[in-house]
Parts: sequence; C-alpha cells; structure tokens
Amino acid sequence: MARKTVGEAFAPKELPKPYPVHIAGRGSTRVFDSGPDVSGTPLVLLHGWNIDARSNFGFAFNALAAERRVVMFDHHGHGAGVRSPQRFSIEDAATDVVSVLDAIGIDRAVIGGYSMGGAIAQVVALTAPERCEALVLMATAATFSGRKRERAQFATFAAGAKAMRRLPSPAKKAAFGRIAKVACANYPDWILETVRDANPVTLLEAGASLGKFDSREWAAELTAPTAMIVTIDDTVVPTRRQIELAQHIGPKFVDMVAADHSLPITNDPRFATAIGAATNSLVAAQSQVFA
Repeated sequence: MARKTVGEAFAPKELPKPYPVHIAGRGSTRVFDSGPDVSGTPLVLLHGWNIDARSNFGFAFNALAAERRVVMFDHHGHGAGVRSPQRFSIEDAATDVVSVLDAIGIDRAVIGGYSMGGAIAQVVALTAPERCEALVLMATAATFSGRKRERAQFATFAAGAKAMRRLPSPAKKAAFGRIAKVACANYPDWILETVRDANPVTLLEAGASLGKFDSREWAAELTAPTAMIVTIDDTVVPTRRQIELAQHIGPKFVDMVAADHSLPITNDPRFATAIGAATNSLVAAQSQVFA
C-alpha cells in the first residue's frame, strides 16, 4: 500500500551549492547562499525542529533570492549542522546565527525563523539587536509548552536524550531509525531521510530546549520591526499560540495563511510569497525611517 504523504514526493532541487562555515568551538555547518551580488538587506532563514534548512526553505529559496541575498544553514545537530558535544540550546543556536553572519560578512540582516527557528530568531533580536534589521516570524510562538500535558511531553525529550546518550552507536541508530519512521509516516521519503541524517540525541535535546522556551516576559521589548506569518490550520504550533506572540510583539505586518505546519514542504507558492511580502514590507518601512 502506498504511503499517505504530505507535500511533494521529491526534495527541493536547483539550490546553490552549499559551502561549510566553521563556528569556533562548535564545528562546521552547511550554508546555502544565493550570493552577495543582489543589492538590499540580506534575508537569513532559520529552519524548524527536526528538519534542515533545505527541507524547510528549499522550495521558497530561489523565488526569494530573485529580490535579495538569501542565506540559510543547518542548526546544531540538524542536517549537516555542527556536531558539538554540547547540549542543544535555543540560546546557543542564536549565537551560532551571529557567528555565521560574521563568517560570511553580513553586518545586518532580516532574520526569518520558522517554528523553532522563530524562537531562535527572537533570541537573536534580543541578544544581538545590532545584527537584526527586522524579524519575520513564521508559524512560531512565545512558548510551546504552556499546558501541563505539553510540559510533560517536552520533558520526555530530555529524558530520552539522556537515555540515548548511553546507547552504543549501532543501537542508537537503530532506535532512532524506528522512531523517525513512525514520526515521518505521513511525509515524503526525503523528509524521513533528512531526519535520519540528524544527530538523534541533539534532536531530543532541541525538543527539550524548545519546551523550556518562553519569550512572553520580554517579546514586547524587542526593537526590531517584526512581521508574522500565521498558519491558521496549524495543530503543531497552534494558531492561538501564534496569535498570543503577535499580541506580545505587536507586529507591523501579519499574513494569515490557510495552511498547516507542513506548508514549507508542500511546494506551495504562498509560502515564498508570504515571506517575500513580509520582508519587503519591513525593509521598505525601515528605508523610510532612515531616509
């Protein structure tokens, strides 16, 4: 019986050839870069939990790169991201963003983040505001585990990571392979392969870190002009959570897209259109401020 799938049966293609960037004390990550030839403020895209940059933004990349420089890279333990023995944290991932900007010579950028990438983007805007021209937050929230049941669920990721660290490599790989197959049962095979390429311990640690994330006390203090793309059929990051973040931040631009959390992998042109419109709106507004 054919598997029921969400999205395309093939991975995004025709992307720029990625190159490695070394992050001191952490390792190397894989960077996709449309190049510095296009004028205007660069757009740096931060992917979500469990997948990688190519999976999250690959279908939208070339359309966005027609207007400005676009950069995306894999986070710690995801895809070809750094393989540091340090435990994953949202804060460290935000520091990695600044390190990549330093390495490729970008002083300021529009930071766009999807889901977990949106949490990382918020921390970048808080801790390195001088590097953040604007924020585009997509299908993300101020907190991902507000309810008791959710907190308990995220806590299991920390316990799972601790247990998996003790397993020998073959057993670890086999156990993670079984988990990934179940988790990705409704998605294309290339998504399953992306997840399998990741570090299983780090993915679990990333889930635990995401469960602890909470920007509700400081989101309103962010100075970067912000746009939000809200997926209104989302059950992974419930729409009410996305709206709650919007209430804290007061974004200048909001786009409500009738889609669920799998929007980026469906090759739906609305994704690139929404990101492009949000980015252009913020950049234009900033240009008027400084004119």
